[in-house]
Amino acid sequence: MTNLHELHKYFESCWVLGKRDSIIENSETRILSALLWGISGVSVCIRGESGSAKTKILNATSTLFFGDAGLNGRSPDMLLLNSSSAKGQLTPDNAAYIGQTSRCVIPELQNILTSPHLEAMIKLWMEGRPYIYSRSEFGKRMIRLILEPKPILTNLADGNEVLPELPVEMQRRVVSLPTFSSKGLNERVHHMKAKSRFLPDHELNQLTRREVTQLRENCRNAMKIKARVINPGADVVRRTIPTRYTMSNTFIGYYFDVVEAITKFHYSNRVTDGKYIFSTPEDNYLAFVLAGDIFRDMSIGIQPLGKQIIEFVPKAEVWGDLVGETETDSVHIDEIIDFLSDEGLSRAKKLVKMVLERLVDTNFLRKIPRKDRYYRTKDISFEQRVDWKELVTGCVQNMKEHYPQLVDEYSKKSLHRYTDPYTGKRKDIPMVVKVYGGKTNDET
Repeated sequence: MTNLHELHKYFESCWVLGKRDSIIENSETRILSALLWGISGVSVCIRGESGSAKTKILNATSTLFFGDAGLNGRSPDMLLLNSSSAKGQLTPDNAAYIGQTSRCVIPELQNILTSPHLEAMIKLWMEGRPYIYSRSEFGKRMIRLILEPKPILTNLADGNEVLPELPVEMQRRVVSLPTFSSKGLNERVHHMKAKSRFLPDHELNQLTRREVTQLRENCRNAMKIKARVINPGADVVRRTIPTRYTMSNTFIGYYFDVVEAITKFHYSNRVTDGKYIFSTPEDNYLAFVLAGDIFRDMSIGIQPLGKQIIEFVPKAEVWGDLVGETETDSVHIDEIIDFLSDEGLSRAKKLVKMVLERLVDTNFLRKIPRKDRYYRTKDISFEQRVDWKELVTGCVQNMKEHYPQLVDEYSKKSLHRYTDPYTGKRKDIPMVVKVYGGKTNDET
């Protein structure tokens, strides 16, 4: 049976356009991009610093589903929109081709948002609406094109000069998946590049060509599943996403999309009656491992760099409604940059300032007026606990109540076991999982 460990290995040794393009780290983002965009049909934007593997993940993901033909602009199923092809896309001649494609890839989003028509089309597609394009051609009748929506996979560099941030209209319509970079990660990337120069192919390839073909077939089949996914544990795992901000209403939906994608990915080993296919506790747990931390942080307005900054910024003395806004109660942006550098997270001042402004907007930090000094007024914990024992029992009880004809078949599955996506080993789902600061600790 195909499992997520094979997807993990694919990214670590994949070939794109005839060249090895191994991707180190950013494991959650690369797997989620395939699950959400490829299988669930959700628009995804891969975000991070220049050189943090955004483009590599985009290329590898599109190649997984559509082969090299997709990136060459020759796939009948994938629409490639780049700076060189965009001008000629909105034409009657291309309308039929655009209509038959099921997915869209846009390398470097900022290069496309130069045309009002393309920008309007992309925004409508991201919210699942068709784009209607009308124009009159010289000496001819009015041309009217109806372009049905398709999920978009794109990338954008943080602090980009042309487009430093996703347009507001897009922020709720697309899942932003982060890529990380650090001194330690750079060292691992350099080590892998060195290994690729002296190791034989059989030691570098984690999947054979046959295994890659089988994985691609599994992903393509999962993408085409029309059966509705039923998640008997949905009411338990909804607690993964905190309700502090309204943005959480968006991310709880995306979180369930991840569960559904994982369920479809495992379609060959899931209970189905043709009309429905049923999620297991394993599907829910894997969604938590991959997306729980990322989506939780996004739902409360925390960017990847935000947690490190919050933990460094000092807590000011507070008396009632009065805050002592003195220099001793705060830290300057330059000190924050130095701290991040010491942690192996060197970042441009412009980018750090953008993150700080977001933290101020969401009330995690405060800023002394007319000074680049920041402080906080409260202790902030990013810890959460999920009771997976309750999930297992809840799934079985839900099946008994609503789908009694399938409960026996469902209960025969290994409801307390999962395949680790990073090691491939079968493990017991821990009864309680504590998450803090992006690290997961199992507590049995």
